[in-house]
Amino acid sequence: MTIRAVIIDDEPLARKRLSRMLKDHPEIDIIGEADDGREGLALIAQTRPQIVFLDIRMPHVSGFEMLAELEQSPFVIFTTAYDEHALRAFEENAVDYLLKPIPRDALARAISKAERIIEGGGTTAAELARLRASLERADEVLRRFSVTAGNRIILIPDREVDYFHAEDKYTLLHTGDRSHIVPFTIKELEVKLDPDAFVRVHRSYIVNLDRVDSVQRWFGGRLMITLAGGSEIPVSRGYAGEFRRRINL
Repeated sequence: MTIRAVIIDDEPLARKRLSRMLKDHPEIDIIGEADDGREGLALIAQTRPQIVFLDIRMPHVSGFEMLAELEQSPFVIFTTAYDEHALRAFEENAVDYLLKPIPRDALARAISKAERIIEGGGTTAAELARLRASLERADEVLRRFSVTAGNRIILIPDREVDYFHAEDKYTLLHTGDRSHIVPFTIKELEVKLDPDAFVRVHRSYIVNLDRVDSVQRWFGGRLMITLAGGSEIPVSRGYAGEFRRRINL
């Protein structure tokens, strides 16, 4: 399946970076670029893309204003440095909403979502409900963690986390061969983390799906996850069904 797409963004470096990242996705055919809303309108009318990678804050004509002038909008993956427009983006036929600098894994998930929507002939009710729930939690999603290391405070992006582990009275964030205490319970993290990236697999564990390297069937209907760094995490029977669904097992 080939998806015709255009990029509309007033930042040349942002367009260049996104175009370079999209080369890893041969199913996306970039058929044009524009550096403002007016040029973007003409480009869409000329090329009739299926997907528009669209910045929101642009001079003269914003991304939202541009879409308001279209009689029929293509599907949109918003790309922006600002997160306050998430709910409105949903109302504008948004497939996804990516914050700059765009992580490669987030872009890959957005493209996968776009493929499902286009193959299905449009956004399904379930997809819309999940997107709305995700966007309504946008302001609450934890994207980075402040942890103490000696006399320093280190900021760890959520995408660098391998897993979280509840141990005694503490919750530990694990990344690589290091662990740090975070001021959240596992239950709090379950609702505050990005639901597309993290899943609870045990009453004591939440894992980053992008860090899962392999899964082994275990006795009693349970599973054992091996993460990219070598850590082994048990999946209890109560959480196995949701985990299987998330990884298409």
